[in-house]
Amino acid sequence: MKLNNDKVKINGNASNEADKKGLKGDKDTEFLPEYNDKKIVERAKKGDKAAFEQLVRIYSKYVYTTAFFMMRDSHDAEDISQEVFVKVYLSLKDFKGLSSFKTWIRKLTVNTCIDKLRVKAKTADKKIGLEAFEDNYEIIFPSFNHNLERNFLTKETLKEVLKVIVQMDESYRIPLILRDFQDYSYREIALLINKPIGTVKTNIHRARKIIQDKLLNNKKKINNLVKE
Repeated sequence: MKLNNDKVKINGNASNEADKKGLKGDKDTEFLPEYNDKKIVERAKKGDKAAFEQLVRIYSKYVYTTAFFMMRDSHDAEDISQEVFVKVYLSLKDFKGLSSFKTWIRKLTVNTCIDKLRVKAKTADKKIGLEAFEDNYEIIFPSFNHNLERNFLTKETLKEVLKVIVQMDESYRIPLILRDFQDYSYREIALLINKPIGTVKTNIHRARKIIQDKLLNNKKKINNLVKE
């Protein structure tokens, strides 16, 4: 694959060559069981192009979704997705398997986003909605942790939660995503964003409170409409 000239295909649109070699699962973008994941990674490390493309198919939506919610910009998310898979392609031979591949690509994605945010210094005060994003945005959550459901009620409220998060100030949004979506420890978050642990904990608590208050307010509005 000529990464210098041809972009790595993201968002589940990798070529069908993987299908021909029998690497395709039931759904292109589902996370595979650990043993299947390891087999594909080992093939990709040996230069198997189809295996690498299968990894792109499996993880592209997760990478894009993570980048979208951290950056709040679809173009940045696309650029970061491209950059992450280039890094994967160039570094895969050095992947030792000390952690799972999905943990490794999670760290690559988050660190790339953090680097971009540092370059920007401060993101613009954008007002965006989920309309610019795919309906399968929930790919960011299920295979990594269950903090979201524990902290924010049920999956039925997921879209409402994301609408609030995507409008949050960066100081609240980034720590919340890292903690509740990506399962980073408070210490890891503090090191990543260069903030005291106390500040990280406070901002995450405030972010959760913002979400809870917004959901409660929306529920009251719905109840009032029903009564009218």
